[in-house]
Amino acid sequence: MVTVLLAVYNGEMYLREQIESILNQTVSDIKIIIRDDGSTDSSAEIIGDYRSKYHDKISVISGEPTGSAMLNFYEMLKSSDDDYIMFADQDDIWYEDKVRITLDKMLQAESENPEKPILVHTDLTVTDGKMNIISDSFFAYQKIFPEDLSINRLLVQNYVTGCTVMINRALKNRALPIPNEAAMHDWWLALTASIFGKIVTIKSPTVYYRQHGNNSVGAKTGGGISFIFRKLKTFGDTKENTSATYCQAEQLLNAYGDIMPEDKRIIVKAYADMRSAGRIKKIKLINGYNFKKCTKLRVLGQYLMG
Repeated sequence: MVTVLLAVYNGEMYLREQIESILNQTVSDIKIIIRDDGSTDSSAEIIGDYRSKYHDKISVISGEPTGSAMLNFYEMLKSSDDDYIMFADQDDIWYEDKVRITLDKMLQAESENPEKPILVHTDLTVTDGKMNIISDSFFAYQKIFPEDLSINRLLVQNYVTGCTVMINRALKNRALPIPNEAAMHDWWLALTASIFGKIVTIKSPTVYYRQHGNNSVGAKTGGGISFIFRKLKTFGDTKENTSATYCQAEQLLNAYGDIMPEDKRIIVKAYADMRSAGRIKKIKLINGYNFKKCTKLRVLGQYLMG
């Protein structure tokens, strides 16, 4: 059985299409858990309609609003007990064979890595709000290269998009509890899988990743003049986000410091220590441990921020 966790907040415009795309998967052994995080639109009514119609497949979790996508997913994740768990955003549309393709890769990875925590993720097709295709590949659009998902690369940049992810029970059991200081649930899961198990990348898209201006986390082009101006305009946010990655590394040490392999503990500690390092030392650590983002332009930004 595969459980799909669907996080909802004011998603009335696209929610029905997303639920339909999950229900119409070529794999039928699926259940959906939905949690509405305090919507003020008609999302609750839409969810209720589907719950009544598909009571054997859809369950709903209620609770106080968490105020963030990460915490909303976390509340559902704590309530999930199937062998395989996937994550769904309210505004995307899934390819009809998304679950089958991902599950096949998961089963293969588990056979090669028995009892290990496994995360499988895929590329995405980027669209606008009306489903016009912006890019056939999110990886290419963002200029990210997920061939190397070693812990040193994942500490500085998340290469894994949550709405494409499937995790196995071993990864869930290892990764929980997710600390509040984690940058995002998908990032924490990817880091945990990199430390203790395996990440598998499927380079073909399985999701229409809809960009409509209100996305919690969205797709932005990863290069060119527009990228430079965007980063200059949001320099303060970028610096804050970098600081959050150091904090996340510290949380990895708190959670796993006594049990993670020594070579990876050394890498995680070196990254966490960058929080208090000066510019020159940071540059040395970035080069020495390959704490580099995925393009030369992004690496230059790391050097300049100090």
